[in-house]
Amino acid sequence: MTKRNCNTKIIIRCSEMEKSAIVLAKSQLKARTWLELIEKLLTKKKIEPPKIIIQDDVYLLEILMELKRCGNNLNQICKICNGSKSITPSETAKIKKLAVNISTLKQKVLKTFVVEGGK
Repeated sequence: MTKRNCNTKIIIRCSEMEKSAIVLAKSQLKARTWLELIEKLLTKKKIEPPKIIIQDDVYLLEILMELKRCGNNLNQICKICNGSKSITPSETAKIKKLAVNISTLKQKVLKTFVVEGGK
């Protein structure tokens, strides 16, 4: 392993709001050091702004938990049907449609409650 010569210092002046955005980006990219953050940013093709919840986050979590429960129930139905081999092709199509509907609804809820970049 080659030892890196890290004796050059870079100083950046920014506002408190800019600093908090940079710290948030560091945590979202799971960078352990500032240098690692810069390396990740340089190699990443598209930098996405952090998502900020603009609505009541408790209400959002309740909706997402209910959708998760619906998905879990659907998985249990599929497990029983696969185990007993008693499912018809039309029932399979209905279950697939329900799964797609749950996924679509989740995406719509997230788009309604979450704004990218805080705008």
